[in-house]
Amino acid sequence: MTSDLRPRQHGFTLLEAVVVIVVMGILASMLSVFIRVPVEGYFDTVRRAELTDVADTLLRRISREVRTALPNSVRAPANADDKCFEFLPTLGGGRYRAAPTVAGGGNVLGFDKAYANFDVLASVNLGNALTAGNRVAIYNLGINGADAYAGDTTAVIAAASTTANITLSPSKLFPFESPGKRFQVIPGTSTVYACTAVGTLNGAGTGQLQRYTRTINAGQVANCTAPGSVVILAQNVSACSFTYTSAATARAGLLTMWLGVQQGGETVQLYQEVHVDNVP
Repeated sequence: MTSDLRPRQHGFTLLEAVVVIVVMGILASMLSVFIRVPVEGYFDTVRRAELTDVADTLLRRISREVRTALPNSVRAPANADDKCFEFLPTLGGGRYRAAPTVAGGGNVLGFDKAYANFDVLASVNLGNALTAGNRVAIYNLGINGADAYAGDTTAVIAAASTTANITLSPSKLFPFESPGKRFQVIPGTSTVYACTAVGTLNGAGTGQLQRYTRTINAGQVANCTAPGSVVILAQNVSACSFTYTSAATARAGLLTMWLGVQQGGETVQLYQEVHVDNVP
């Protein structure tokens, strides 16, 4: 009698492998039902947090800039469909000499004729602001005859200016004297924040929030048309509104901002108010 000493082969049959694959597929499908919702919720939360951070950071940045605006320079277009606003930022300021020294000296700034220069008695952030081409603004009221956009209340700073004495080019007769003997320094451009192409498509915002500057020209009205290059601050803008109202006393104004950002079907909308000091 002979015996078969060859080792036996052990393994899965094709049917067993198919059964295992089917069972594992069923278990994976059942498990995904319970995992999918928490995972999607996590990513939705992350997306909402990112959108909220973007919108909140932008509104805070705009608020900080608006608080430095020249009094009575914040303005919005007459057309409510234009989603923008404009203002003149201040770079520095101080107090001018309104009366001669006891000894009779000093360069005063009067309001009876055009003056070419004046002494600075006190200042804030004036050193970096005294660049040729920037402008001195005094008692801007934002009305006819006293409007910085028209050049009524501003004069160009000459290169010879120092923190102790500011030279104007050309000489200037300012329309009104400041009760507090104060002046501000502004650039030769205004700052504009504008939203363009605002809307939604396939669960995402289609608009942009832009920032750009415009050269100050007499007779120039507020509008949202960019002069050239712009800085894009945000994409996916789905809603945008800027509204500016001035108080009855004209000593303060209120800028209301509403910004919506949408991405991946998630939408975040933030509203913020900025109080503007209009005491020149």
